Amino acid sequence: MLPTERIRWVDTARGLSMLAILLFHTEKYYAGEEIIPYAYYVCNALIVFFFVSGYLIIPPKKPFSLPRKLKSIVRGIVIPYFVFTAVIALPKALVHDDTTIQETFLRILTGHASWFIAALIVGELLFSFLYHVTHGRLIPLMTVCLLPYPIIAVLYHYFNLETLWSINIWCWQNAFMMLIFIFLGHLYHRKEQQLSFIHQPYTIIIAGILLLLLKFLESKSNYLFTLQPIHVSSFLILMIDGLLGILFIVGICRHLPDIKPIQWTGAHSLVYYFICGGVPFIVCTLLGKVGYPYDGRYYLVIIAFLLVYVLSTIITWLIYHYILNFYFKRIK
Repeated sequence: MLPTERIRWVDTARGLSMLAILLFHTEKYYAGEEIIPYAYYVCNALIVFFFVSGYLIIPPKKPFSLPRKLKSIVRGIVIPYFVFTAVIALPKALVHDDTTIQETFLRILTGHASWFIAALIVGELLFSFLYHVTHGRLIPLMTVCLLPYPIIAVLYHYFNLETLWSINIWCWQNAFMMLIFIFLGHLYHRKEQQLSFIHQPYTIIIAGILLLLLKFLESKSNYLFTLQPIHVSSFLILMIDGLLGILFIVGICRHLPDIKPIQWTGAHSLVYYFICGGVPFIVCTLLGKVGYPYDGRYYLVIIAFLLVYVLSTIITWLIYHYILNFYFKRIK
């Protein structure tokens, strides 16, 4: 749902993260592979969404109400998930010849049609229950949000990926892994004044340098950080990487001037995410058919990315203007 009062840095962070995801999918469909490694930026972009979700999960100036929060999650994320994934189910089944409509709808029901949205739903639901049980006390809340990390680490050490994928209904494993970042976002909201050092230039510079050094070490050590399917060489390194990325991105976004297109993208990122695979596929396929396939020149990827962004923005505006604005008004 789009509140009337926006938090500018939140929209900027979401917008930049959404651009990173669109770039990744553009590379995959245009070049047939990722050119800039996934672990260099995609993980951090996705983690930012979970952090921001935690920042916004408890409404300001209102007492927490579990029933009200559950209703908000269902109306704001769960229903759009089912509607959007159902609408694009037929085109997906037609594009992927090896996927039947029945298989596609099974993926929808099990939360695999959009793993990120499914993990976000489960993460927010789980955090809301934990907040209710712990009465919002930070130490118990932090403790239970940290517990899933060793659990997931043990699971992925002793079981193969195929087995784990088969039991990853509604991407609960991804949600467990991201729960600590939802907590960090909530913690930042609760202690924003005390944590104001995060916005200071020296913090941003230090976090940026450490993040670059860590990325360099990760590449030299061949660490793997894939969030879907989960394929993580070190969950501890992933947590440190995610934290440094949050410090750097949040700090930068707090200092950036208003960039309306990026903020608009961030405010409407839910729809962008639903179409972030289909639009790049269409644009990149058409570029190849009209005589502009990727031939190793990266500037062609930039052109394709700009076309993807423009088309995604037009589609998102149409959906919000003619469908979602009416829906959100009805559920208020």
